[in-house]
Amino acid sequence: MPDGPGRFRPRRIACYARRVDFVERVILRLREQPGFSRNRHYQAFSSPEGKRALRIHRHLRSLEQALAAGARATLEQEGERLRLTLTGARYRRVAFLTQAELRILCRNPEARAALPLPGGW
Repeated sequence: MPDGPGRFRPRRIACYARRVDFVERVILRLREQPGFSRNRHYQAFSSPEGKRALRIHRHLRSLEQALAAGARATLEQEGERLRLTLTGARYRRVAFLTQAELRILCRNPEARAALPLPGGW
């Protein structure tokens, strides 16, 4: 039976879930293993998922540095994503995160302490 516009396509969803899982695993590995070399694992980082993981890792690391420097943080839910506003002495920075990215960010104890998290976190 051909797939119509409203038909459920389990293979595509499963493929997307594997890619998201791969991205999250690479981010966690980059954060937990400082010796995880981009040069040694060139194949992993040359794919679109690997590039996305590296970009997200850098974004989260930058947010951690701002929080460690003493920026005040506010967190608001905006649909599917979260809006993180960091306010420092001379700047105001707005970052949008997914739930998974916030979970990864909260693995850092300093970032977790600086974030105004709801009770379920």
